Amino acid sequence: MNQPLMLALAAALLAGGCAMPTHNDGGPRPPSGRSASIPFVEFGNINDWRADGERGIYIQSTNRKWYYATFMSPCIQLPYTESIGFRTTPPLPLDKFDSVLVRGEPCYFRTLEEIPAPPSNNPPPRPPR
Repeated sequence: MNQPLMLALAAALLAGGCAMPTHNDGGPRPPSGRSASIPFVEFGNINDWRADGERGIYIQSTNRKWYYATFMSPCIQLPYTESIGFRTTPPLPLDKFDSVLVRGEPCYFRTLEEIPAPPSNNPPPRPPR
């Protein structure tokens, strides 16, 4: 092959790899690409957490900031548990390379991002009749 053809082929392959996947299942928005981290988890810097079914978890730090982590694969036991453990390597912060321990099984993060707040569990009010 000649060099211009190889360059064009390489450029096409690179452009194809940059496409953003669509996300139409009603779940959280796709990752923004800005990874976050939660410092001092080993010292109790987690205030609250909420399961997002099997696909993710909302985490609130003690400074009231919220984060959303998606999992590499479904975390089957998360919706049915009352306690979890956060697994990180101290003194490193909790980030997208860590996991939660749910009933003895690790659920590894795919992403961890800061969000404004988790969605409300309350249904919208009914309009008056």
